[in-house]
Amino acid sequence: MNTMATPNARSRRTATAGFSLIEVLVSMGITVAIMGATMQTMTHAIRANQAAMLITGMNNSLRTGMDVMVRDLLQVGQGLPNGGLIFIPTGSQINLPGPPLQTGVVGGTTATPYTSVAGDPDISAVTPGPGLGQKINGVRTDMLTTLAADSAFDHRTLSAIAADGSSMTVALVQPDGSASDVSNGGPDDITPGQLFLLTKGSTSTLVQVTSVDGAQTASFAAGDSLNLNKPTAAAGSIGALLATAPTDNPAPRPVGFVPPTQATRIRMISYYLDATNLTGAPAAPRLVRRMNNGIGTAASTTFNNKNGNTVAFDVDNLQITYDLNDGVSNPSNVRMNAADLAGTGACSPNPCAATQIRKVNIILTSRSKVVLTSSGKYFHNTLNSQVSLRSLSFVDRYK
Repeated sequence: MNTMATPNARSRRTATAGFSLIEVLVSMGITVAIMGATMQTMTHAIRANQAAMLITGMNNSLRTGMDVMVRDLLQVGQGLPNGGLIFIPTGSQINLPGPPLQTGVVGGTTATPYTSVAGDPDISAVTPGPGLGQKINGVRTDMLTTLAADSAFDHRTLSAIAADGSSMTVALVQPDGSASDVSNGGPDDITPGQLFLLTKGSTSTLVQVTSVDGAQTASFAAGDSLNLNKPTAAAGSIGALLATAPTDNPAPRPVGFVPPTQATRIRMISYYLDATNLTGAPAAPRLVRRMNNGIGTAASTTFNNKNGNTVAFDVDNLQITYDLNDGVSNPSNVRMNAADLAGTGACSPNPCAATQIRKVNIILTSRSKVVLTSSGKYFHNTLNSQVSLRSLSFVDRYK
């Protein structure tokens, strides 16, 4: 006879009763702890990802800005007359590009328009602008303007030049047999707003193109945006250049005569920071590169400090110093400020000169696009670079 154990009523009730209150509370506590740790880990991961993206974007912008500046600086002085100087019209003030006047930037003040000193007889390959940039975060930033020849239009022969200095005509066929069509869409095309260095022997002048016709002729009318076209100025003008022997316009004109004056296209490139928008209101600071007066249909006649191109965003400090070769102490990290230029600064007892510059030292500081959520602060990074100006240190013996 087999006997089987029969569960009693209590054991049946226990098997179907579920979790006790204590068990539920313990399990909920464990779940909450796990979820809290998980959410905290996710929050840290999100913050780390945000920080990584902000830092990466900031560094990319910083490197881009520095790379573009270094590329341009490596060509400074190329193709210019000895000493890196170009004569400009005396007795008048020429306009050099700079940042727009700021009226509402937080912590800033209105900058002085960046113009040359009236009557300055020449402009050098490097024009320092210490403290002439906008004031950002309480710090006055620097500016820099450089000159270099454009190898696509270098020492071209002219077929004619107006007796009053109002125009030049480029020879369609150059002495080496190459063609120089200035309006066929090629790299040697001439457009309004471009700058040209006209040279005859040791005499030079800088002019700005105001119009071009279809017959290889570029005009230099008065009222150009940089105020360079002053043909009647006593010195440094196209009129003074034409008056220098040998003559460009003999009478009678021999058959096949070639004017001794040659033309080279010049790139005037300026760098500065701008922390305003087109209306002058505060905006994110950025590094601006500007060629000549800028681009646009009015580039040749209307001076406008809003014509620059942004090459790097969120750059909030630009500081530039220079290494000089003065033949005595060869000072380095010179600011080229008023004291340096007056002879009481780095080159004392002599004044420092832009023609002595042989190296440019750049300090760029960038910030993240937005603040980090957890701290409410921007990331910042600084990049330093030094550029030796080879064309101002060595002479091209093969030109």
